[in-house]
Amino acid sequence: MFQTSDILKKRVYALTTDFFIVVITNYFLMASFTNFLKTVFFHFPLHAQLFLIHKLAMMTSVSLLSLSFAYFSIFYFVTNGRTMGKTLFGLKVISPSGEMTLKESMQRSFAYFSCAMFGSFLFALSFIRKDDKSLADVFSGTNVVYDHNENLSEIDVGTEFQLSLVQEENNYDENKAA
Repeated sequence: MFQTSDILKKRVYALTTDFFIVVITNYFLMASFTNFLKTVFFHFPLHAQLFLIHKLAMMTSVSLLSLSFAYFSIFYFVTNGRTMGKTLFGLKVISPSGEMTLKESMQRSFAYFSCAMFGSFLFALSFIRKDDKSLADVFSGTNVVYDHNENLSEIDVGTEFQLSLVQEENNYDENKAA
C-alpha cells in the first residue's frame, strides 16, 4: 500500500527542512513584533496591552500561513523549482512547459496551504499514489525529480582552490605516466 522510494524520502526531508526554515523565520518575526509592541505600546492601559497579547496567537498563525505561502511561491518561481530544502536534498520541481510559472508556483503553495488547513494526512498522498504525485503536483501539474545539471562535469564544480588542486593532480598524473 505505501511506497517508500528514495525520492519520496528526500521529498519528505526537503519539505520538513523548508517548513523548519519557515517556522524559525516566523518565530523571529513574531519575536521582533512582540518587542515592537512592548516598546511602542508600553504606555497604553493594561487592558489594551492584554488585548494585543491575546491577539498575538491569532497573528502568529496568520503570519505563519502567509509566510509559508510567500516562501514557496517566491522560491519556486525565482529559482525555477527549487527551495532551500529541495536544493539541499538534490531535488527540483519541473514544469511541463519548462520554466516554472508564477501560476504554477502559487498553485503548489496553495496546495501546501490546503494540506495544512484540512489535515496533515493530505501531505501523505504521494505515498499512496502509484505515480508518487503529491497534492501540490496534482494542483499545479508539475513533478519533483532529481536535480541533475548536465552542463557541469565533475571537474567544473567546486571553489577555485578545489579546482586548482584537481588540475594539479591531473598534471601530476600526466607527468607520472610520461
